[in-house]
Amino acid sequence: MWRSSLTHTHTMGADSLTKTILCAKTPELIETAIADRKPEQSQTDPKQHSPQQQQLAAELSQSDSTLSGAQFEKALQTCSSSSLVQEAEVDRKLKEIGSATPILPSEIGTDFNFKREIVWKNVVGFLLLHICGWVGLHLAFWRYCDYRTTLYTMWLMYASGQGVTMGAHRLWSHRAFKAKLWLRIILLWMHTLAGQNCLYVWVRDHRQHHKFSDTDADPHNANRGFFFSHIGWLLSRKHPKVIEYGKKIDMSDLEADPLIMFQKDHYKLLYTIFALFGPTAIPVYCWGENMWYALFVAFFFRTVLSLNATWSVNSAAHMFGTRPYDKTMWPVENMFVSFVAVGEGWHNYHHAFPWDYRASEYGTPLNLTGTLIDLLAKFGAVYDRKTATPNMVKNRVMRTGDKSHHTYGTDEGRSAFTTLWNIWKHPSNPTYNSIHTPKPKILQSDGYALIPDELKQSERDEDILSKENEELMRRQQEEESRTTEANQIYNKLSKYIKEQQHSVPETVDDLLLQQSNNNVDKTALMQGKAALNVVDCNDNALVKRKVIAAPVSSASSNH
Repeated sequence: MWRSSLTHTHTMGADSLTKTILCAKTPELIETAIADRKPEQSQTDPKQHSPQQQQLAAELSQSDSTLSGAQFEKALQTCSSSSLVQEAEVDRKLKEIGSATPILPSEIGTDFNFKREIVWKNVVGFLLLHICGWVGLHLAFWRYCDYRTTLYTMWLMYASGQGVTMGAHRLWSHRAFKAKLWLRIILLWMHTLAGQNCLYVWVRDHRQHHKFSDTDADPHNANRGFFFSHIGWLLSRKHPKVIEYGKKIDMSDLEADPLIMFQKDHYKLLYTIFALFGPTAIPVYCWGENMWYALFVAFFFRTVLSLNATWSVNSAAHMFGTRPYDKTMWPVENMFVSFVAVGEGWHNYHHAFPWDYRASEYGTPLNLTGTLIDLLAKFGAVYDRKTATPNMVKNRVMRTGDKSHHTYGTDEGRSAFTTLWNIWKHPSNPTYNSIHTPKPKILQSDGYALIPDELKQSERDEDILSKENEELMRRQQEEESRTTEANQIYNKLSKYIKEQQHSVPETVDDLLLQQSNNNVDKTALMQGKAALNVVDCNDNALVKRKVIAAPVSSASSNH
């Protein structure tokens, strides 16, 4: 099959390269032009082309092609002439057609030169909302309002959080499980209570975020910094790629659900009733709370806290943590975010396996949403829960992980992290972060897989995965063995150098020449030199090709 291409320059900031883009219609055009050609067809009557050719001609003429419909027909007639017998001529003619067909998007990255347009009414609105939220915080925790109002607000926060995490996220965005009708209605109400836009828009944005994660087609691209991925994306106009690729997200399942479409069509009214008036009225009428206290605590404070907990998944959970499942992605495993977002912080796993209802490998204790789903499953309210198989997880960890995984990682990988001021070295520290940072990524136009069916066969077949896992484990064990041996030998060399009372020679070669008068194991030194020269730093091994030592005094030694 021939493929025609057109050289086109993509502007992607630091990743600007001249790319060759294949036209998606050209292979199909070539096949139909050759396979469907009949010798008896008139070479001057375009109406006698096959249905496939006519369909392609119509599609191309309706798109942004540089060929008009008449020019396309003329070029196609030329290709369908008797010269088709000559392969070289066919190739040339079809490439001419392909070079003029529309350039369809084949890759997407991050254009760091793009300037965003600020939406000032959103800036003012969110600023006022946060000011009111701080007032509510003051009223709640300095006991100006009734303690029952504070407890009631905390319950509302948890309920609305489950509407987002269990409902909008795991049930509707990823279809990770199925739920009975009564539970879907409750979750839809809880999501309305959260006040994070209608479910339809929430799901579309989230699916797009996963599909084109951390590129210009991602609504909250983490490559643009913490503030942008946290709230800045709501304070500025959408990137053109967000609008373009958002139209490609499959939303047919939600469009077929009358409950979701009802919420979408009447969201403003439902939000006013269930998120604003309802939560404010209950404290006033049930235990006589001051109306303004109820408004600022049960509405403003709750809304601000819930929004920031959700936003932290887009920001902190894409920056501060480890990447045991895929080190090429920005999402991380963040225990702190998992606590504030009821289980949504195990984000590197979630982006590696977005269809897994647990959103974490083991349903980690800090995963209240996963625990609640399991509990509801025991009563039959939840069923058909989807998970990634152990082979899939192991394979992904060993192929693309940063070696920090608790089971399949390495000691060196698990210690490759840093914290602020190098204190409180525990994953619960919000500043706990891997020393490895991925580079901005360029994705193919189809993006990441959202469901298992979009994975490659090699990533789904259990037999293939098992065999590959054995080989990956063997290689990792060999690598660890080489690293351990090299470190042991280097430690011996370091210990020997420290014990010297004279100036130490500059190289291992010089050390070997002087061992005739010393009680040092020459064999160990020879092995040390060989091992240290063989081990590669890319294998996370300690590489010392040349040992340089300074003169050692009788009291201490530095090298």
